[in-house]
Amino acid sequence: VVVGRGAVEAVACVFRAGRAGAATDHDSILFDVDVETGAIGRGTTNMQWYRLGATNCALLGGRVRWAPPPPILEHPDTGRAVTGATVPGFRERVAKLAEDAHAKLLPRVPMAGWDVVLSAEHGACLLEVNLSCNFFRGSFDEAKYVGFINDYFSYCETVSDV
Repeated sequence: VVVGRGAVEAVACVFRAGRAGAATDHDSILFDVDVETGAIGRGTTNMQWYRLGATNCALLGGRVRWAPPPPILEHPDTGRAVTGATVPGFRERVAKLAEDAHAKLLPRVPMAGWDVVLSAEHGACLLEVNLSCNFFRGSFDEAKYVGFINDYFSYCETVSDV
């Protein structure tokens, strides 16, 4: 979510599909989600960023690939197709929840990543907010983002020290 000219807007979304036996979401599959339609795109992983130690360093002959892995279209644990599915009511249930939470709870924070859980029992629920966030390989309008960053830093230069 980014704040610009008084508006809050979801600019990217990634569906993290958990893995069997994983203790954290670091081993999840990251599927790009269209923020307007909720259509789920290709998936990937970023678990290589969480491998520590010299034995894992690709520069030292380790086994970690630093290049993006090949696209993932189905969940590797189940074989069930994920790419091509759509999150029902995504705009109203997920994007709006994150935008509203940001507007109410963090109106002066320029960017945050909101983790939203889709629960059969409770619907869309906020899990956490990440104030040091990135797009986790989700697609976004790069020109719009660069313009936002430029506007924000220009604004910061006009604010006096407090």
